[in-house]
Amino acid sequence: MSVTEILPTNASNPTNASKLALEETTMSVTEILPTNASNNASKPALDQIEWVRQAADVRRMLRIPFFVDLKTKSLSNQEMRDFFLQYYSIVKTSYRMLAAGILNSQPEDADSISHLVRFLETESGGETTHLAYYLRWAEHFGISKDELAAAQPNHKSRAFEDILMGYFSSHDSFVHRAAQLGLEDCAQVLIEGLDQGFKKYNIPTRAYGYLMVHLLLENDEDGHSRWAIDSLANAPELEKRLEEFQAIYRRVYDAFEDAFNGIHDDWQRKAKH
Repeated sequence: MSVTEILPTNASNPTNASKLALEETTMSVTEILPTNASNNASKPALDQIEWVRQAADVRRMLRIPFFVDLKTKSLSNQEMRDFFLQYYSIVKTSYRMLAAGILNSQPEDADSISHLVRFLETESGGETTHLAYYLRWAEHFGISKDELAAAQPNHKSRAFEDILMGYFSSHDSFVHRAAQLGLEDCAQVLIEGLDQGFKKYNIPTRAYGYLMVHLLLENDEDGHSRWAIDSLANAPELEKRLEEFQAIYRRVYDAFEDAFNGIHDDWQRKAKH
């Protein structure tokens, strides 16, 4: 993916430094986050984690009907509206689950708490929050903040919220970390898919910020995926709980895929009427 593909055609020219940063997003999650990169975790533990990630094959998400249609066709106004109203469930859940994780972590687990706080600051800190970027993106396509706030999630979007909130409401930090690794790997893929689908539209830089920011963040080798990998690899219970980790990771993937399938189902249902 080139810089010109990431930036809309009418965007301001980025600086050379920005170009270099954006060009780095061409790397896949397995390329930029090799699980043998940790200095502290043992190689067998890292290999176990990598096996779970490879077996799940999260990049298959790009082959589901939602992402295929998003990339190959232009969405109608109704389809665009359905997307933004339902994807808002994913945006909101990212805030709520982190707050739940902080509240439900054991007080002694300072490492998990500090990481979740940093993660929440990434989402909500700064002059422009991720939510503000999303509101700008939706507004460009005619969907207002009030409409998003009043949106009713379909049953698959609601299931996504329930699954992620359930994991981060656990008092078990192992569960938080397993869920977060699944979430981060899925996020890297779905942001790539959204960028591939939306770059065909004439979107100003201000409205494209949500995708641009996430293209950079989801490929940060020192970011949330790296922490989840290393903390899981250093967990003494990993070997005994490997099947549980795999089940959580796959259920998180299924929740993301189902959420996008739910949007596509709405498109198909309304097209028949």
